[in-house]
Amino acid sequence: MSALRVLHLNTQFASMGGLEAVLRRHHEEDARFDLDSRIVVYYEPGIEGWPRARFLNFSDKTSIAQARSRQRSALSDFKVDVALYHTVWGVPYLADLDRSQRRVLMLHSDIPGLDRFLRSRLPWMDAVIGVSRTLLDRAAAAAPELRLGPERMHLAPYPVVPPPLPPRRNRDPEQPLVIGYCGRLVREQKRVERLVELVAHLDELGVRFRLELLGEGPERTALEASLPDRSRVIFHGRKSDAAYWDVLNSWDVMAFTSDYEGTPIALLEGLAAGVLPLHPELNCGGDHLAARVSPSLVFPAGDLKGAALALKTLANTPAGEWDALRTRAVAAVEPHLGDRYLSGIATFLKSLPHLPDRTKPPFPSRPWPVDHLAFSTLDRINSLKRRILGGGR
Repeated sequence: MSALRVLHLNTQFASMGGLEAVLRRHHEEDARFDLDSRIVVYYEPGIEGWPRARFLNFSDKTSIAQARSRQRSALSDFKVDVALYHTVWGVPYLADLDRSQRRVLMLHSDIPGLDRFLRSRLPWMDAVIGVSRTLLDRAAAAAPELRLGPERMHLAPYPVVPPPLPPRRNRDPEQPLVIGYCGRLVREQKRVERLVELVAHLDELGVRFRLELLGEGPERTALEASLPDRSRVIFHGRKSDAAYWDVLNSWDVMAFTSDYEGTPIALLEGLAAGVLPLHPELNCGGDHLAARVSPSLVFPAGDLKGAALALKTLANTPAGEWDALRTRAVAAVEPHLGDRYLSGIATFLKSLPHLPDRTKPPFPSRPWPVDHLAFSTLDRINSLKRRILGGGR
């Protein structure tokens, strides 16, 4: 049998982020699982070194007509069996151009407005993949009339591939607690400005600590100004390969201050290195994994004093108890190791062409001059419609 031709679609590909790292792994390894894959990237310019990725270079000034023209050109030489949407963005405008036999929506995170997006996007989909059971349950609840049975839903725990790591030394309670943050330095979703409040609460509680930030983003300058003590707050910037794992392997705890998450790749990599996760209660893959290590590692969302109290408890935890927590951390990440993610998705996608066709609604027509409006203008119009009417795309 010939390889299944799969089209991955997302807004980003080469930028820093867990989803983007997963897409790059698809680019590199799908062929091992008999998938002939291409990747359409909406919002990045062409980048050398990714021969199966097509970069469409959209911006806020791009119109629907321009976007549709670029996608047609990008896909003119590739016949698609299954289109795998890693984003809900653009589906009403562009999905009719994928020329696929089957469409799949993959849910990576609990984004704002997720239920609204699910209700509007799922009728055009044949199946759903979720990185956590919670996300799959959200899909089933958002569109119960679609009757998405188990043959059309797949749980795909995010993958992690740690290198051989040196044994961790016992933590000395007399030493400062090493707290890490790993990810984009942004307010949207990650809310990194909350780290300033977290540090203030740690000082109030008398916790001896060192905070290390691994990543880049527009909030770095403000954070450096708000947290000026370089003996206690270190900015590593963006690192990769061995340098990345060396930093990760030196941390005691990885802290998250997000408004929403799916299953953070950084959290999985930290678990593999024996780093304990401290995660807000968001009902997602991240806090579920943290609770498997210890319920005390989950704090009420937005409660930075509660997070600081949990860190104070950890700072005073005896070395023997740390060893037990680290053992549970490594055990929690075990289902995410190896090829399970890729092999599971490949098996699921190959099953879809054999399922009965689903009746799907037509894609919406757009009166002139909507196709010639910039995406930024459309966003403002749709936001106004939602405020006036509720719902909308």
